[in-house]
Amino acid sequence: MRFRRARAQHFRLFHDLLFEPHPGLNIVTGANAAGKTTLLEALYVAARGESHRGAATSLVADGQSAFQIETRIVGEDGRPDDRVDVRWQDRRMGVRINDQPASLSELVRRMPVLLLDPQAHQLIEEGPGIRRRFVDWGVFHMEQDFFGLWRRYNRALKQRNSALRANAGTREIESWSPELVTTASALTDCRVAYLAKLVERVPTYWQSLVDEDRWSIGFQRGWKDDEPFDETLRRNLEGDRKTGHTREGPHRAELRILSDNRLLKERISRGQQKLLIAGLVLAQGELYRQQHGDSPVLLLDDFAAELSLASQQRLLAALQAWPGQCVITALEYSPLLQEAQPHAMFHVEHGAITHLKNLTT
Repeated sequence: MRFRRARAQHFRLFHDLLFEPHPGLNIVTGANAAGKTTLLEALYVAARGESHRGAATSLVADGQSAFQIETRIVGEDGRPDDRVDVRWQDRRMGVRINDQPASLSELVRRMPVLLLDPQAHQLIEEGPGIRRRFVDWGVFHMEQDFFGLWRRYNRALKQRNSALRANAGTREIESWSPELVTTASALTDCRVAYLAKLVERVPTYWQSLVDEDRWSIGFQRGWKDDEPFDETLRRNLEGDRKTGHTREGPHRAELRILSDNRLLKERISRGQQKLLIAGLVLAQGELYRQQHGDSPVLLLDDFAAELSLASQQRLLAALQAWPGQCVITALEYSPLLQEAQPHAMFHVEHGAITHLKNLTT
């Protein structure tokens, strides 16, 4: 899967941006605040219908009330290009695919995009929610039924929590238990199956990027491993009444990144964190490709930041081996980046992007 063309209008500092990337590696340079990160953000919003940097209201250019991102996307299945239109207007995000209204889930399924940016360290340093979202993106694309199960579970969870806060009777609270138990089991099975496949692939990337073989991935399902979920709900009922919410379940699941069975948080440098997360992202992309026969688009912001030259060389080698499209940003077109083959080179300045050259083997 790749972008053939992207046009953003009234998106942050871009009043009218046209980007026609190379099918493989694209290098985008420019000074700080020139718009490199905003270009990646526009591609991300075009594929996911939301920003990784802020609320949709902050994306509209000054003096405007709406923004629009039009893209042409193409896969390896021989179909004609899809025309995708993502528009923020009247405080709502609207999506159209081939001139037909579409949901955000349809957009995400049609255009898989993976991102590695300066905020990626949160995957290690922040709470479990961001790691659950990382896992669930992969499960969503691997298991057709996952999204429906996830919505069913969260609807039932919301209803049980409302009953808890209202101090409802035990019968009303427990009326939601069968749906929670059924969907919790199915959701967890999907996550466990997906992570088993991810665990097989991640060490290879970590070895090539960081020369590290002590790191590992663990998973906590969100309640006691040796306890059926219906028993967990009964055991916690009085405590849940006091807090007004359901304290255990798949919504508390946790991906754990370990070194010698100890949490890695705050035990490795930012550069190591970046390469660790790059390994996770690349492994996730490989799983997608094996499932669908096509590759997600990789977006990498500030390629050289926090990396030694040797680490940059390793990361660039991994990106060049990626079989799909990749867009990376950098402050300068360094000698290392100039050696990458093949690639296209762009420059961003004053809210405009210029295609400077294609370098082919």
